[in-house]
Amino acid sequence: MRNLFVTLVLFLSVSGHVSGSETAFGAIQLLEGYSAKRGSAVDAVVWTIQGKNGLVIHFEAGPSEGRAVDFKDNEKYEWYREQSVNGRKVFLALTKVGVKTHTDLDAERNLTPGNILLVTFPLEGSKDHAANFVAKVTNSGEMADALLMALTFDPSMGNF
Repeated sequence: MRNLFVTLVLFLSVSGHVSGSETAFGAIQLLEGYSAKRGSAVDAVVWTIQGKNGLVIHFEAGPSEGRAVDFKDNEKYEWYREQSVNGRKVFLALTKVGVKTHTDLDAERNLTPGNILLVTFPLEGSKDHAANFVAKVTNSGEMADALLMALTFDPSMGNF
């Protein structure tokens, strides 16, 4: 999975774009077979990305959202990375198999705990101002799809 992650980051750094339809939240490029639906929240922008294969990616952004990825939780992560993508700082992590998180997506797809992909873009303002992508991934293909879409996020393309 490490090689997959490195390959995706390099691809996005060089290309900057992924084919697919563009949505209204941060110019996210959706891959073929995925759709996005806006949700509602009092103090955040909320979207859900769904794919035909069952993958669900939750997106939330706002001034009091907080960071889904936090180095202090490093013992819960299979891996943790800080990266710059298209000039923007991003934190990425994958929870270990068997680790339950506050974002319990396991019931959503009737799966065992763990393997939650977390992607956080810190936004300007307070430490809690962030945009987060959270997805339960079951294989490297779902990991690739989730990263290819999340890493196209551009905070300058929306009101977060």
